[in-house]
Amino acid sequence: MENRVTVDGAAVTSEPKTEAGKRTLPLTEPLVKVLRRSKRQRAAKQLEAGSLHVDAGYLVVNEVGERLHPDTVSDRWDQLATAAGVRRIRLHDARHTCGTLMHLEGVPTAVIAAWLRHASPAFTMRTYVHSQHDALRHAADVLGWVTHA
Repeated sequence: MENRVTVDGAAVTSEPKTEAGKRTLPLTEPLVKVLRRSKRQRAAKQLEAGSLHVDAGYLVVNEVGERLHPDTVSDRWDQLATAAGVRRIRLHDARHTCGTLMHLEGVPTAVIAAWLRHASPAFTMRTYVHSQHDALRHAADVLGWVTHA
């Protein structure tokens, strides 16, 4: 398990800061299907690359199997958002969306914190979970129902 980020333009790899930073998450069946398809596509690319192929053992790689620079991944994310016609958000913002969606679906705060690799559920709630208009509307409706009961 490792982290890979850009520092002064260079890709820097490091170990997670704590043991809590190392964990395995369960996968959904749709994601398993996507990963299996990706594995088949990578196998085809490996045949095309022949002796140039490098088996780096990673999922996100270039045409010859080498790890991508973190900026390349972010640039591709931006291209996909533009093609989808959605406003630009940072790839890291997907973590915020993940935490918020889990919260709105009633996932316990401690579980969301563990999923996002946070030591403190309070940090998770303060930093990663954001209110949504529909949730606020629902809270107002509940309050209205309670006060008129």
